[in-house]
Amino acid sequence: MTRQRKGTLQKAPFLFVVFAGVAWLLSGCNPGKGTVAYLGATLWDGTGAPPVANAVVLVDQSGHIERAGPRDSVRVPRGAALVHLNGKWIIPGLIDARTHTARWTLTRFLAYGVTSVRDAGSPQDSILALRRATSLGSVVGPRLYVSGAAIDAGPGASPPALVVQTTEEARKAVDTRTLADAAQAMVNPGIDTSLLAAVMDEASAVQLPVAALLGKVDAVRATHMGVRAIDGLTGIVEATVANPAPYLKAHDDFYQGWNLAERGWAGLDSAGLERTAKTLTRSGVAIIPALGWHQLWAHLEDSTYLTTLDLEGVPPSVQDAWDVPDLIARARLGYDDYLAFRKSRPVQDRFVRIFRRLGGLVAAGSDAANPLLAPGAALHDELALLVAAGLTPREALLAATKSGARLLRADSIGAVREGAVADFVILSASPLESIGNSRKIEGVVSRGVYRTEAQLRALWPHP
Repeated sequence: MTRQRKGTLQKAPFLFVVFAGVAWLLSGCNPGKGTVAYLGATLWDGTGAPPVANAVVLVDQSGHIERAGPRDSVRVPRGAALVHLNGKWIIPGLIDARTHTARWTLTRFLAYGVTSVRDAGSPQDSILALRRATSLGSVVGPRLYVSGAAIDAGPGASPPALVVQTTEEARKAVDTRTLADAAQAMVNPGIDTSLLAAVMDEASAVQLPVAALLGKVDAVRATHMGVRAIDGLTGIVEATVANPAPYLKAHDDFYQGWNLAERGWAGLDSAGLERTAKTLTRSGVAIIPALGWHQLWAHLEDSTYLTTLDLEGVPPSVQDAWDVPDLIARARLGYDDYLAFRKSRPVQDRFVRIFRRLGGLVAAGSDAANPLLAPGAALHDELALLVAAGLTPREALLAATKSGARLLRADSIGAVREGAVADFVILSASPLESIGNSRKIEGVVSRGVYRTEAQLRALWPHP
């Protein structure tokens, strides 16, 4: 009995070593478990590097990119799941740098390859709740970079903006956005110089970037005060004309101010545009032109133009709520206005072209889901308009990837590279040859999860 027990005890360490060795060998046979390898596509990584043919993109279990590069330099671990993409293209997930996000828009954005959005002023409670839900994964949607409700003032202000009347209220508005971990504070056209000074002083103290849809402050003065991004090409007419006073006064009423500025573009000459663009470029400010909104404003009465818009992803109830005839009535638009706005469009394009040529940061933003600007689809329209304005397809794509990430100070998005989050789009054709190919989406990887376009469309809620 004693001898048998002794033999058993002597064998136990040996058996332990054998079992441990077998376990180690088995684990070594499957080192890529949980990794997904996307193989064979041409990769345009958004960093500025040229496309890579026959590329490999490895996505790890945490939803990050483990490696990305040529097939002969990226080893695919044994056991990785393989997705073959021969003949396809991979580009970074698109960033829509100006949106008004609602719950129904989230999977619409994703289906069109938009994996991150900068929200420029949705109702504060709802947008913070959506950011929390998408971050936790309880709701499928793009990454949300939010400002909370925009900060506004004056008789032209209206919900969902937070209306302030005093400099103290303006400071408190900045503080509440800081406490909400906003990516920025957004100010609207009713904010004048004194209120903007209070916003900028408080924002500087808490290191919160400020973006602006300008009206009562011109673009040059706003950037000198520290505004880091200008939405919708606002404040540029006011900064360029000899006498901006009538324009600034007109912004007591939102539509009156907007319409006067839209008319004013047509009177700007190239020398004035160059002068303003140089000043803004030297300041380091980013612009989000939202050319789609300017284009739409010039064609609101044109039923032929409106039929060219891709509204497939917009539920009928939302389209009814947009009520375009009521919008035209509230904006007090007539035929002469549309003619004037159309004369201004080439000048707006010229400014964007000059600003970009001088090295200014241009980020692509659609202003969806304002009326007739469909989430996702409108960003592809914006890319086409940027190309029509004089940018190359590559520059337009950078405006919706790398530049958007710079605007948001988010170095983990906007590129397909090691360590970045796994947000990218699979296309059936080269968007560098034709920007229209950015619409030829076959699949989207968001937060490391791959879904086909059909699967994303199946997630669309229909309120």
